[in-house]
Amino acid sequence: MILYVNGDSHSYGTDAGGPDFCYGKILAHRLGAQLRLDATPGASNAKIIRTTREYLKTHRPDAIIIGWSTWERTEWFYDNEYYQFSAGKRLWDSCPPAVKEQYKKFVINASNDFHNNEYLAHEEIWNFYNEIKNYNIPFVFFNCYANFKHVVAYGKPQFEWGSEFIGPYDENFTYYFWLEKQGYRPSNPEFYHYGADGQAAWADFLFPYLTAQIESSKINK
Repeated sequence: MILYVNGDSHSYGTDAGGPDFCYGKILAHRLGAQLRLDATPGASNAKIIRTTREYLKTHRPDAIIIGWSTWERTEWFYDNEYYQFSAGKRLWDSCPPAVKEQYKKFVINASNDFHNNEYLAHEEIWNFYNEIKNYNIPFVFFNCYANFKHVVAYGKPQFEWGSEFIGPYDENFTYYFWLEKQGYRPSNPEFYHYGADGQAAWADFLFPYLTAQIESSKINK
């Protein structure tokens, strides 16, 4: 059995001890599965979608979990390489000048475009959600920090997500705020990362959602 997990630093296990302590590793152990972890710190949703698609071109995991990143992040392809842009991320000095210039423009526009980026992410993830459903692989989506609350607040159309997406419009079901409400505190407050105890608690939270999707998939085959 293979469990595929993608996302950003929260799914990677940053500041929790790394991939050996991430929620995906814990869930894979409980399922008796092998973990394929494509999550990377600083990943944008564009990267998450792109790398998941690339993996699914040649592989069929038994289950998929994706923890979505924040809406302002994006990636830029330059000279055969993808660069991840985040408003709080510093680019390395070794980056090409053209990338640094593009990043400056991104930072200027990121805060002003946040709500619009949320609406765009809402549609992109909805389209990807339906794309994944066509594979007939059990999967679970959740938001790590941001959620689609402005879609609701500004009267934008909401989509009829199935049980595969945990609380897309509800802050209380995001990784960060659910753990905060359970009394956990970040091990690195600067980056909103929880420690190994938080990762383990989130694994416990996800487990019934994931197993429900796996069982439902067996029934529908």
